[in-house]
Amino acid sequence: MKIQSSLRHLAGLLVLLLLLPALAGSSPIQAKNDLVYLFINDTLIKSMTSSNMPIRINNSMYISYRYLVRIKPIKYFYDEDMRILKVYTADSSLIFDVGNSITYDQDGKIYSYLAEIRGGVLYVPIEFICRIFGAVYSQYSSEYGPVIRINSIMSSYSDTELTAANREAMKALYDEYYPAAEQTAPVQPDPPDVTPEPDPAPDEPGPVRRRTVYPMICGPINANTQTILSALETYGWQASFFLSEEDLTAQGDLLRRIVCGGHSLGLYVSAADPVAQADALNELLSSMVLRKSRLVCIREGSRALSAAQKQALHDAGYRIWDGSLDPGSAAKSGDTVAANGRNLLQNAGSTSSLLLCSTEGSRGAVYSLLHYMRDNSFTVAPIDDWTTPINAIQYYG
Repeated sequence: MKIQSSLRHLAGLLVLLLLLPALAGSSPIQAKNDLVYLFINDTLIKSMTSSNMPIRINNSMYISYRYLVRIKPIKYFYDEDMRILKVYTADSSLIFDVGNSITYDQDGKIYSYLAEIRGGVLYVPIEFICRIFGAVYSQYSSEYGPVIRINSIMSSYSDTELTAANREAMKALYDEYYPAAEQTAPVQPDPPDVTPEPDPAPDEPGPVRRRTVYPMICGPINANTQTILSALETYGWQASFFLSEEDLTAQGDLLRRIVCGGHSLGLYVSAADPVAQADALNELLSSMVLRKSRLVCIREGSRALSAAQKQALHDAGYRIWDGSLDPGSAAKSGDTVAANGRNLLQNAGSTSSLLLCSTEGSRGAVYSLLHYMRDNSFTVAPIDDWTTPINAIQYYG
């Protein structure tokens, strides 16, 4: 009986060994689907690897954002710390805010197409980008795999002619991407299902939270503003100064110091006819420092605006900003503002805006708050015209 059992076992192993090549071998047609060829202005991109290959996400093709530099006249700027990608030309722009999962254009219109980080690489929806910026996008199949074709200049090649002209280069990429040994090597059977004992967890600190804070300094320029500005310069950080018209002309030197220090400018207006106030304040800023701003903060808070006022600001090109963290600097003492601010920052999300009025309370708290943010690895940054407002979903969605 033992001999018969051993013979049956041996026969089973022989059948399995005969079947393994058929089961394990990947056909070229199946393998080709992993390799996607990319042509930009009729030039084959030969630098692609498995780590930056175009991929399909939600039925749309995505490419690494770095290839956008080849599509003239498109340009881009990527802030890796804040995970914000700006794709732009002289006439249009798209903002991909990866951290907040939102995409919008220069007019604040929001789109459903998002940028995605896969394997540490930032990918963008290329057909959508081509449609927005007027490039020609097409996709077709070749004998070596799918092809993405992008043209921002006139082409004299058809798809068939382009493939024929680059056949040898495409074959070389295919052979490099799928080595012969990789295509034909049999797959070894899985080892026995034995779960090893886990190694003891290393005694290492957990990951550092990545948090970005936009300081918003609101109100007239005065002695308190000067102290806040000196504190920011001490720590090497920039903020956003939302200015009111009050005494602005008398503080020209301090205003120029703000601009030369790399800080951004915003407009601090009331809820009564905010568009007219913003326009007038922009004209004053333009006459003094040759700058205008799209950033608006409402003294009473944007909740005081009607839907029509919000829409009017939006139509005029302004972006509404609120302070998502308000330590009460308008009425509190410096010690209280500092304590409130630290508590708010401790529980802050990945992106927040810290509201500091140009008062004695902010003046007394600013060094303490900046010290806390430095010690807790916050990213402190000014607001650009294209930065996603903290309230973007609420007011622009």
